[in-house]
Amino acid sequence: MGRSGKRSERPADLISVLPEDLLLQILEHLGSARAAAGTSLLSRRWRGLWTRLPSLTLSLHDLPFGSIQTALHRAARPGVYIYHLNIRVAGQAGMIGSGSFSSLLLNAASLSPVELRLALPRNLQVSCMDVTLPSFHRATSMDLRARALHLTVFAKPHAVSNGCYVPFRSLERLSLSGCHIDLATFIPFCPRLRVLQVNTTGLIDMGNIAIHSASLEELVVEHGNRWTRRTHVSVDSPVLKQLTASFHACGNIGVSILAPMLDKVWWRCSYAKPIYGLGLWGLSEVGFNTDAGRGACVQLPSVHVLSLHISPVQDSVSFPNADLSFAAEIDKHMVTNFSGLDLHLSTKGHMFGTFVLHLLGMHRIHTALRNLKIVLLRSEVKDACPVNCLCDEPKNWRTETITLADLENMEIEGIGGEDHEFDFLKVIFGCAPVLKRVTVKLSDGVTPSVDWCTKVNNIFMAYPSVECNADLVSRAKAVR
Repeated sequence: MGRSGKRSERPADLISVLPEDLLLQILEHLGSARAAAGTSLLSRRWRGLWTRLPSLTLSLHDLPFGSIQTALHRAARPGVYIYHLNIRVAGQAGMIGSGSFSSLLLNAASLSPVELRLALPRNLQVSCMDVTLPSFHRATSMDLRARALHLTVFAKPHAVSNGCYVPFRSLERLSLSGCHIDLATFIPFCPRLRVLQVNTTGLIDMGNIAIHSASLEELVVEHGNRWTRRTHVSVDSPVLKQLTASFHACGNIGVSILAPMLDKVWWRCSYAKPIYGLGLWGLSEVGFNTDAGRGACVQLPSVHVLSLHISPVQDSVSFPNADLSFAAEIDKHMVTNFSGLDLHLSTKGHMFGTFVLHLLGMHRIHTALRNLKIVLLRSEVKDACPVNCLCDEPKNWRTETITLADLENMEIEGIGGEDHEFDFLKVIFGCAPVLKRVTVKLSDGVTPSVDWCTKVNNIFMAYPSVECNADLVSRAKAVR
């Protein structure tokens, strides 16, 4: 009897008898609502205790839509604030009504989270695409990921100017992916917004992106992989410092960037096919970026580089006002001042001298150019230039003089050893009075002849004040 009595004795539960305030402190240190809720299994003393936590992280991952609704409803009560609210609806969500989804957002907003992450599966279908986004007045960070979800806000923009309604007054970081929202209307509701990331993948009616903000410092726009006929980007932000943007266009694209403090840029616009042909050549991609190759010289101002990808058009036709159209299309992508030009030419056997000189002679380019890099992209199968080809018109380009008053550095990569390449090199030397450094790199698989090396050497020797380099020394010795 005595032994059996000893077996029935259990260790005293000293933790459960602690005051409730201390128990809540223990639960709070667990770091998540899921872990805190699991303590309800310990004893009746712990059951439901987690719901009295004043602040916590609530993570609802890969749960059915209904279960998430229930969990949010139970967690919502006076005096409870969620610091981090992470919601990820399960992949087999099927179809839900816009009313149900709006209810989920209202329940989430009632928790007043400081940080909100909401991810919907790509196969989720909302019966009515228009969903009202409620006020998240305490949220400093919001990340919404969906597929073709249309969001609207309760109030009208003029209410913000009157100070009557600022539903996102604390918001500093916003990330939207697959969510359609009128940014021109929404941004005024976010007076403290510093970082904005917008991914329009899957949205067919997000061609106009208008962002006017007095506080925005960093902007990321990813226009997805959908080719759009009309795209217009308008940004007016006096303190914007970083801009990252990519677009795919098969027609007109309008760009208006007013950001006097812009310092770091990565910009890409790809066209479905070469457009705005200038003679034989068409524009296939325009880029603009901040040169990151300045090493430890962080005290120096940023160097911005304009990048152009040019290729021959399939059917060379005469475009009306070709010069103006070509220059205007390039100009609209120059979102800030630049000093470098990276020119990528898909030559397909054509001569490039007359076109490149024409391009360098454009006012906006030759007045800013300090660094020039030309990359000649050649086919594996050598293309033959037809007789009387437009690529060599006008033929007097070899004696042309343009003003490259500030050009200091030039690099040509992909040289094949053809006579017109030497002619182009001579013209550049003659047009750039302050040229300091020239580098010539042979195309892969090309072995220079002695005659080729002699021609290059003669050109270099004619300009002793310029530091000239050619990565063909070892190959040239092998030829000899």
